[in-house]
Amino acid sequence: MPTPAPAAGPTVVRRQLGRQLRRLRDTTRASVDEVVAHRRLGISRAKLFKMEAGRHPVKPQDVAVLCAHYQASADETEQLTALALATGGQSWWHVYGDDVPEWFSLYLEIEPAAAMIRTYESELIPGLLQTPEYARAVYRARNPDDSDYEIESRVSLRINRQAILTRADPQPPALHVVLNEAAVRREVGGSDVMAEQIIRLRQVATRPNTTISVLPLAGGAHAAMESAFVILDFPDPAEDPSVVYLDSPSSAAYLQKGVEIARYETIFGLVCCQAVPILEYQP
Repeated sequence: MPTPAPAAGPTVVRRQLGRQLRRLRDTTRASVDEVVAHRRLGISRAKLFKMEAGRHPVKPQDVAVLCAHYQASADETEQLTALALATGGQSWWHVYGDDVPEWFSLYLEIEPAAAMIRTYESELIPGLLQTPEYARAVYRARNPDDSDYEIESRVSLRINRQAILTRADPQPPALHVVLNEAAVRREVGGSDVMAEQIIRLRQVATRPNTTISVLPLAGGAHAAMESAFVILDFPDPAEDPSVVYLDSPSSAAYLQKGVEIARYETIFGLVCCQAVPILEYQP
């Protein structure tokens, strides 16, 4: 049986609900002070801010009273209370427990919601494209003292993420990957493992929603020499602005300002101009 594709986590739903509640309030031109002043609503200033920011699970009854106050339609009220029910659900990766650090959990929530994923990687094949053997070698090199069980759990998590690329509904995200040639030439796990990994890359590159390119070492300096990064674009940019994800061994940064997104989009465009399609690449 195929592995079910990961679904967007409750944080994504909370953000969607929060934006809808803020839109309703803006439509009625109700200020925060005005909403809080209606004590019958039972909505404090802190609660309203948290609801609109999408930071915590939301009670359907709180959404219902706000919708009534904003004079939302019955259909919209039903839709938003249904979203509220989903804000308290568990994320698909909860079964992996401590294998998912807190700073990475947000990425696992928003990745399945992306309509396009653009990534530049300098040292590694991205997790969405790794074979199990390659992933196993990476984790073993990074955590030599971990048990086989711990390693296999992390490999399982990584491989399960890949189901979003072949899901039927919703449409899988477009994936555009630029790899530094070092990531392709480094024999992670040995020559046989790396050979299978290259075959995997070439196979995936034939899919209509996937582009994989290699940035040749012989090309010299390039725009992305400072760090690897991922740009996540969502179906409705007005509702869900793009996010740039940067990580390190023990932390991550999520950039959302327009000027930051534009900078990384420029960098990605520049490295794309220097890169060679992997189906044409010759080591």
